[in-house]
Amino acid sequence: MAQATASREVARLASHGLVLTRALGRNTLVTANQKLPWAKELRSILVQTVGILGRLATALSGVKGVEEAFVFGSWAARYLGEPGPAPNDIDVLVVGDAALRSVRHACCRVERDLRVDVNPIVVDHRRGSEPEREPFISELKSSPLVPIPLDGR
Repeated sequence: MAQATASREVARLASHGLVLTRALGRNTLVTANQKLPWAKELRSILVQTVGILGRLATALSGVKGVEEAFVFGSWAARYLGEPGPAPNDIDVLVVGDAALRSVRHACCRVERDLRVDVNPIVVDHRRGSEPEREPFISELKSSPLVPIPLDGR
């Protein structure tokens, strides 16, 4: 989008108190206003619809064999409030009999649009229901998991 358009929209958001701005030389730094009483809920709505979870849901809903999907790892931990550095990538767990190649292809669109690496893995129900045989599955089940809201499921 054009710089003038972005500046105009930032000014509009700032005038309503949705974002905070600060001049730094000739640049303007912009951040979400986390002090709003409904900031947490707004963030959740945006993430679920147009953010990472919404984009992943749209992409994965069209992949045959995807029964459930979750984000795990550092992104899930930060989303659920655990302190730590900002995540550099998104780890996605797909449960079902989807082809990993199809899942990766769907995630590529999200990577391009959001400019973030997406690392999908596919686990069938049999492997997922036997965590004692699969140390990785056991570790996944004990770590933060954020469900991806798949269409119609």
